[in-house]
Amino acid sequence: MNQLKIQDLQTQLNRLIDKGDDYSKIYELSVKLDMLIVQYYNEKLKLKKGDCHLTY
Repeated sequence: MNQLKIQDLQTQLNRLIDKGDDYSKIYELSVKLDMLIVQYYNEKLKLKKGDCHLTY
C-alpha cells in the first residue's frame, strides 16, 4: 500500500516540478514523500525495539 502512495507522490512531485509550480508546494510534497519512504523502509525492515530506526 505504501509503495503505491510513494509512486503517486513521486508522480505528483514530478508534475509540480515540470510545470514550475511554487517552491513551497514542491517542498511540502517532497517532505511528505520523504516521510512516507522512511515509514516504508521501517516497515519493510521490520525493525525491532532497540534497533536503529530510520528517521527524518
